[in-house]
Amino acid sequence: MKRSDTRNLVEDVGKECDAMAALALYDHSIQCGHRKIALLRYMDARDLAAPLTERHHAYARTVAESLGMGAMESIARQAVERSRQRRYAVTNRMR
Repeated sequence: MKRSDTRNLVEDVGKECDAMAALALYDHSIQCGHRKIALLRYMDARDLAAPLTERHHAYARTVAESLGMGAMESIARQAVERSRQRRYAVTNRMR
């Protein structure tokens, strides 16, 4: 995937709450063997109700089990903040 494609998908997730874009980013992270960003993208995809499969869940579990508590807390905080920002963007766009 080109960086421009990744940027466009990230924008779609952040501004449009696009679940399929979130899933595409997570799939790309799995394919590349990412760990922390993959877990963050998994949480984004879950938050947006993307159609995750057992393969998606298994990869996230494997990564989560390999991380320390501090790293997991940091990723969870980032995921919550990203979710808040998406919802804030949607709310402001509707006004």
